[in-house]
Amino acid sequence: MARTLEAPSKAKKPIAYRYEAATPQGKMVKGTIKATGEIEAERLLIERGYHPINVEVIPSMFSLEEALPSLFKVKPRDVIIFSRQLATLLKSGISLLPALQILQGQVTTSRAFQKILKSIVNDLSSGGSFTQSIAKHPTTFDEIYTRTITVGERTGNMEMVLNRMADYMEKQGAIAKKIGGALTYPMMVLGVGLVVAVILMTAVMPKLLGMFTSLGVALPLPTRILISTTNILTGYPLYFLIGGSVLVAVVLWLVKQPTGRRLLDRARLTAPVIGIPLLLGELARFSRTMSMLISAGLSLQEIMELLPQSSNNRVIREALSQVAGGLLLGEGLSEPMSRVSIFPPLLVQMVAVGEESNTLEFTLGVVADFYEVTAEEKTTAMVSMVAPLSTIFIAFFVGLIAISVLMPMYSITGAFG
Repeated sequence: MARTLEAPSKAKKPIAYRYEAATPQGKMVKGTIKATGEIEAERLLIERGYHPINVEVIPSMFSLEEALPSLFKVKPRDVIIFSRQLATLLKSGISLLPALQILQGQVTTSRAFQKILKSIVNDLSSGGSFTQSIAKHPTTFDEIYTRTITVGERTGNMEMVLNRMADYMEKQGAIAKKIGGALTYPMMVLGVGLVVAVILMTAVMPKLLGMFTSLGVALPLPTRILISTTNILTGYPLYFLIGGSVLVAVVLWLVKQPTGRRLLDRARLTAPVIGIPLLLGELARFSRTMSMLISAGLSLQEIMELLPQSSNNRVIREALSQVAGGLLLGEGLSEPMSRVSIFPPLLVQMVAVGEESNTLEFTLGVVADFYEVTAEEKTTAMVSMVAPLSTIFIAFFVGLIAISVLMPMYSITGAFG
């Protein structure tokens, strides 16, 4: 069984957060606040009388860890395996500290995760709790994981909680992998097409088109357009390089701003082809997360504090914050959800049924299954639509270049025939 002895531990260093919040009068305010975590930042804002809408960490100007996260951060798969193995060891009757020491000695564990396990073992050996120890590593064990483990440690159901967390993380990873993988092929086709087009326009076409212009033959309109475009690309490469770099920098800066990120996230959810699978994936994540947290024993108020962290989409996070505000006012879940357009009527009705019958955990699990299956179907349909369209677009572009090259040849043949 997990140890529950609480002992003082080294406090996490406060970091700066950027926030957007509403005053009791409904006025929107923005600012920065220092806290040891996102949840604490939200609590500090509530103590000031604000209703937090969005809280995010202020990124540093440059961080090697942020630039190369794969070298420093633990992969979610490592946490899933760790959770399952720890649950198995606890089920076999081994106490928490010896079980962690066994896992620490595994050679298959990544070096980054081994360092974390060493820190956890040292903390428990000094009399600290498991929850306190994993809370020191928020990039590996997020707030949802930590809060859930807290309940398991308090109730003695650590084995069950660990297995449910592993199931939850696997399902979330599977959805993200399917949606991300579905977009890989079309993006690769477009990327290769763009590279081929640049090579043709800058290396091959100038020599070929130069021959046409030197003959003094009247060239068709497509060929003249192609010549002008090629001359611009090859005549001012430095300007294009600088202009492209500035454009990318401006776009990246805008995306990091709250307004720009909100617009981008909303555009993702409302995009004609990819929007529906992404929205269904977000709804599935919301339903699955809430069902898992209810089964772990957290209260609805605690759950609604944690749910915004389950999504990286600012629109979804703001919608969940609005629902949390309605819950605090005693409106339940379905009523405030019905006022937020991002939640479809089916989800709202199922939540209402779950509230009335006291089967919210089961109902949300059923809804999560439905949205996961639907998201997969929509993603498959999206791939079957986008992949041919991207291929047709590249074929059209290459064909246009080919026509622009072939048409002058007929004019040249006629002029010298």
